[in-house]
Amino acid sequence: MRRVATIPGFILSFIFILAGCGGGSSPKNTVTQVVLSTTSLSMNAGDVVQVAATPEDASKNPVTTSVSFSSSNTGVVTISNSNGAASALLCAGVWDSSFIVCNGTNSSGSAISGSANITATAQGVTSSALTVTVHPKVTSVVVDPVAGCTSSTHTQQFTAHACSSFVVPHASSGPCAPNAAEITSGIGSFTWNTTDPTVATVDTNGLVTAATPGQAGIVATASGATSSATLYRTCMPVRIRLHVNGDPAGSPTTSANMTQNQNLTLESDMEDENGVTTNSVATVIASNIPAVATMNGLTLTATSFGGGGIIAGCSPPACGNGFPSPFPIYSNLFRVTVAGASPATTVYATSSFAPPSGTSPTLVPIDTGTGNAGTAINLPGVPNSMVFASSGARAYLGTTAGLVALDPSANAVAVLNPSITGKVLAVSPNGSKVIVSNAAKDPQGNVIQPNPPNQRVWAFDQTNNSTQAFVKPGAVAANIDTDSFRDYIVTNDGTGNIYVFSPVLSLQTINIGGTSSDVTSLASDDFVYVANSAGLEVISTCNNTQQPTVNNPPTNSSTIQLVQPVANANVIVAVDSSGVDVETATVTPLTPPMVISPATCTPGISYSNQFLDFGIGAFTARQLLVASNGSTIAVLPVGNPNVLAAVPGATSSVAAIPLAGGGTQALSGGMTPDGTAVWVGVAGTNTVDKIDLTSNSDTKQVTTSFKKSDGSAAPPDIVAIRPK
Repeated sequence: MRRVATIPGFILSFIFILAGCGGGSSPKNTVTQVVLSTTSLSMNAGDVVQVAATPEDASKNPVTTSVSFSSSNTGVVTISNSNGAASALLCAGVWDSSFIVCNGTNSSGSAISGSANITATAQGVTSSALTVTVHPKVTSVVVDPVAGCTSSTHTQQFTAHACSSFVVPHASSGPCAPNAAEITSGIGSFTWNTTDPTVATVDTNGLVTAATPGQAGIVATASGATSSATLYRTCMPVRIRLHVNGDPAGSPTTSANMTQNQNLTLESDMEDENGVTTNSVATVIASNIPAVATMNGLTLTATSFGGGGIIAGCSPPACGNGFPSPFPIYSNLFRVTVAGASPATTVYATSSFAPPSGTSPTLVPIDTGTGNAGTAINLPGVPNSMVFASSGARAYLGTTAGLVALDPSANAVAVLNPSITGKVLAVSPNGSKVIVSNAAKDPQGNVIQPNPPNQRVWAFDQTNNSTQAFVKPGAVAANIDTDSFRDYIVTNDGTGNIYVFSPVLSLQTINIGGTSSDVTSLASDDFVYVANSAGLEVISTCNNTQQPTVNNPPTNSSTIQLVQPVANANVIVAVDSSGVDVETATVTPLTPPMVISPATCTPGISYSNQFLDFGIGAFTARQLLVASNGSTIAVLPVGNPNVLAAVPGATSSVAAIPLAGGGTQALSGGMTPDGTAVWVGVAGTNTVDKIDLTSNSDTKQVTTSFKKSDGSAAPPDIVAIRPK
């Protein structure tokens, strides 16, 4: 084997730049040590590598002086070093007399192999030895697979094999291909890497340390040949326990009755696939009602009154990376209840009717404490929807001018994206994500974009001001997980499709059949519930799998119109044909040890149902409102002059609360987090009314002055309350 020393093509990155004049003291320009640019090399026979030597004085400053190099075995490594330069060309074999061709074969034509120690000398001072291993050309590297997964912080030793097809005879040797022989013993060390250091780290000897749950690839390199990535898994959690920090072992506290401004420190522990428990693991901990309970790292703060649910999750990109189909695992629900009455806040009212020519649509803020209307806010376009983030930090409006954000602190609006001209279907709890569709109806019952080929779904992220648009027809309702990992978007176009969007995954379509009208998730985020023409359908969030009918909640009838959760309990409320089903779910966690995957990740669940009949016969529901603490339920029925109210529990009660002043029906509204009142826009009187759920009465009416294009009065058919 012969190689011509065309250096730029062969040089590895071992060149040190030698400074001009040496400085320092003791004495200046006197060499006390010589440092080589590397301490070991593994070279294919016939290859050429440049190494550098840096003579240094006692202060470790470079010294410019002549350097000579030597090899302990010139039959294996020979050196080209011109005029005492501080660098040399090492030939894995024997240079010709002109130092142009590096001959990597011996007299019998076989590749040279062996080792040599290379040293550099300057002013009589010799460097430490650089060990060079020469071997037949490495044509491939194979890393042994490992079985199962490794628990976080535990280690797994990997083994690599160097293979060469230049070794005669070409017989199969161990893990090498049939035309290659293993030469591992003669190549020295491998270089190791991992494709995802958040999942696993690897040292210079191939010892891998498990980090965050997920899947990565382990790669070994030798003499320019690199293995394919060998799959490695840090064990996924099978169960995550979220509890108060400092609980006694075996007695976790998973709920708290708190006072306003009280703080608690939470902790999440993980049982993984091997059954190993790791305490205080790093997970994403989030609140579904930040207006009531907020999370800052591990600190839980009770901010206002009502109920809130806290969950810890293992979901990409923070946890569970690398799987072809990433899936989330959620903890138990940590329940928060803050006793007390919600403070005064602001109700915002507007109308979906276009105003008279030359005037702007307006949004009117109303103080819930005084009932006084504030200064109207001009809107850039005619609105069709308004949804507050459960944090209360902002609201989003769908308008003819595009997606609009409301800053309730400043009572100011701004257009975020003029191309998003649909209805706001869902907003993430922290207010950063929004799902919009133009296939939904406005409050007047008109489909915003009636032509299916032009129907769009938009996912807007205010954090980075980004928008993703999808040509998807029929989308009418959506739900965003507490941790914002996935959004579920249901359709009523008869296809039975549900669209599943995630920032880290491609848009997916799953089919559950029937026609859907609403969607929400269990407070613990383990399951999603769809109001469907076939009844209340259930989807497991870890794998997007529709659950068998026998696992669906036992509703009073299959006529399910709307569905909403209780924030601080695993309870789902569904509007039935004549009342509401209050479904209490019991989630049974998975039990390790087990191999977890999308096929095995669904926890067990069972239900108990309380049906509350309003006693008015069959009705069509316009809106369902559920208190964050589950204390009260309100339904706005179409064409009925009452607000329907229910108090679930062992001593349940129902009521049909009449609208004051001849109001014909409640069109839109919002509930205070404590569940004591709803504020609704009323047709007939064109007022915004406070419905007191403690006295079951319409106690306050605020007159509005919205106008239609012909100058007649327009009803306040878009009303939302700021959570506070």
